[in-house]
Amino acid sequence: MTAPDDPSRRPASRPRAATGLILLSLLLASFAHPAWAGARRAGTVLAVDAQSRTIVLDEFGANAERRALRVQVPPQAVVLLSQRNKDGRDLTDSFRESTITLSDIRAGDFVVVELSSDPEVARLVMVTLRGRAGS
Repeated sequence: MTAPDDPSRRPASRPRAATGLILLSLLLASFAHPAWAGARRAGTVLAVDAQSRTIVLDEFGANAERRALRVQVPPQAVVLLSQRNKDGRDLTDSFRESTITLSDIRAGDFVVVELSSDPEVARLVMVTLRGRAGS
């Protein structure tokens, strides 16, 4: 007969508890750092610097707070102009997108920016409404 304090008779609770704590900490860490990839931001363009490849947007954020959002636009980012297709018959062809350059974006344009995994770097910039100046 084995004694009650025999280590061979103890349940393997320590390894399970450690594994549980590790899994819980990994789960909490994933919530602490939100996944930015694919997140969208939108606003009116305040400035475009084609040389440094940045745009600054006037954005309404949480609680309707206005703020300036600076976004880096790398050379591999897609930059598009979306325009209504007046001859479109249904939702599938209501808009036409055409590729433009970063220098084609003007202050006053309304844009939608899709972010990369870095919350300050765009992977797509789409002009959805041209500003009044020069349109």
